[in-house]
Order: sequence, then C-alpha cells, then structure tokens
Amino acid sequence: MNQLKRKVYKRGSSYEVTIPKSLLWNLDIEKKYCIVFKREKNKWKFKFELLKNKKEKIGELWRRVYKRGSSYETTLPLPILFNLDLKKKYFAVFDSDLSIELERGDDK
Repeated sequence: MNQLKRKVYKRGSSYEVTIPKSLLWNLDIEKKYCIVFKREKNKWKFKFELLKNKKEKIGELWRRVYKRGSSYETTLPLPILFNLDLKKKYFAVFDSDLSIELERGDDK
C-alpha cells in the first residue's frame, strides 16, 4: 500500500496539512474543492467534492481545499485530532485506499 506523509502544523487556532499533489492529479485545479472526511469502521476516509456541490450529510466533515503558494492545503477537523497531545509533532499519512491517519513524529 502506498503512503504519503505530510507534516501537520498549527496555524492560529487550527491544524493544517498540505495535500499531496499526487492525490490532486485528476482534479481540475481551476475549480474550487472541498475535502470530505468520514469515519468508516476504524479509519478516516476522504474524498474530494466540488465546493458548489456542498451538501453535508450526517457523519461527513467538509473542509475547503485552498491554494497557498504552489501547494494545496486544508484544515483538519477536530474529531481527527481527538485524543492527541497537540504539544507533540504529528504527520498526516494519506493512504492509497483514500484513508488518512495521524502518526507521532520525532520530538527532536
């Protein structure tokens, strides 16, 4: 299974992550998108939806995908951060099955 890691960083009162470009290859980046998080079994799954199609359903958490420089970023929903020691460093691990999980990084 292919995994892509990105650092989770704090910006103001929220936590953000850069979305790997390889996950965006089939999107028309001229349009505005959201990333939709949903808990399935013991994993957080995600998918991309056009912002204009935003129709939140129960159990879905929608976050806007926005461009910052040459990268695309999103804010992580609080339920994904639940039970984490936010004083520690974390990485978001994007998996080829369209799941995301957070893992502890080095405390150096």
